[in-house]
Amino acid sequence: MKVCVASFDYTLAIVAALAGGLAGRIRKLAGDYGSWEDVCAGVARRQQRRVVGGPVARLIHLAAYRSAHTGSFVPFLRSVLSAGQARGWSVGAVLPGEAAGRDWAGEFEQDSIPVEYVDGSRRSVTSWARDRLGDSDEPTILHTHFTAYDVPAALAARGRSNVRVYWHIHTVLSNRPQTRLANMLKLRLVGSQVDRILTPAEDVAAELVRRGAARDKVAVFPNTIDSGAFGLISPAQRAAYRKELEIPADREVLLHFGRDWRLKDGDAFLDALAVLVEQGRPVVGIVNQGGEAALQAARSRGIEERVRVIGPLPNSRSLYGVADLLVACSRGEAMPFTAIEALCSGIPVVASDLAGHRYLSDRVRSCAIAPRDPAQMAAAITAFLEISPQERLADGEAAHAWVAEHLDVGNAAERLLDEYERSFGGAGELTGLPR
Repeated sequence: MKVCVASFDYTLAIVAALAGGLAGRIRKLAGDYGSWEDVCAGVARRQQRRVVGGPVARLIHLAAYRSAHTGSFVPFLRSVLSAGQARGWSVGAVLPGEAAGRDWAGEFEQDSIPVEYVDGSRRSVTSWARDRLGDSDEPTILHTHFTAYDVPAALAARGRSNVRVYWHIHTVLSNRPQTRLANMLKLRLVGSQVDRILTPAEDVAAELVRRGAARDKVAVFPNTIDSGAFGLISPAQRAAYRKELEIPADREVLLHFGRDWRLKDGDAFLDALAVLVEQGRPVVGIVNQGGEAALQAARSRGIEERVRVIGPLPNSRSLYGVADLLVACSRGEAMPFTAIEALCSGIPVVASDLAGHRYLSDRVRSCAIAPRDPAQMAAAITAFLEISPQERLADGEAAHAWVAEHLDVGNAAERLLDEYERSFGGAGELTGLPR
């Protein structure tokens, strides 16, 4: 009987997946991955591969990013690739076809970063990636984002001692039984072949390990932003932004991002707002992308006159410009960019008890954790609204300085590139990532 190190994980993943009705996924993955002998041989080659010395020569980021808005992810991606170019590396970005029409896609061209648009089945994308790697023995990094390119990158790199694969998991993992089983299959069978799995928050990292990722491969890499794009908002700027949105200067403006009403728990935000209205505070709630759900929820609470729903905007700067405070009461996220952006802009944040939020609150006075309970959240909001202007300014300046030092895309890009180089030097621990 032939036995390989992967046998237990491989068998367990298949049994679990069958129990969840995932036989089709297993056949597809197995067909892409090869025979049982190929699986064993791939694991053995990965364990025994030689350490390739010297600097990285090629860096390719494969990002299944489809949003119409630049957000803070695109600046991060551009920053990492531009930093690679500055080190003399050959770099490139791989994006889905629908990204070709996005305004932000042209920003890569401005930076002279080559972009390829790749779609198709996992098998076809794997074939493309293998062709892209070619026969070169240059030290190469494949870094994937948003899962769609994860498996193709790992399969394309199989058996290549000159290629390192990084998976970047940006969001919380679904608890649906079928998804959990699919995660286990992917992490145990394919994830064992990658070099690192990065994620923004400790709780997501722990869940990845519970679902089968090797503990020593998982590292926390907090989300980062372009701190230069989120400078402190002056009183004059705030007055101008409020005039633009016709918001009286004497109102206390609470901002909430409600793109996914349930996930962001817009109801918890409106419940806290209703408590503050009942207490007689001159509050106004600004909901970005809440849509009809936000309007109906406001009407049901009798506070529709205190709520403004604003649709998608090219950037969120004007929203931070009118706000006195951001309320981030998500049920489950990794590390929302909006909380970092608000703090960098000098706007305090009241946030739900999530690992990504706690990471910020442990380091910045302007971020407070509150349960998703109306009274307790309203109390946390009131505490920020009642601090003196001088204290608010000092806390805002401190928060901006901390974000600029620790969570700026430029600094994070350099640390990440250092880690790429360490991966070819045999280093076993990610020591330079922002913590």
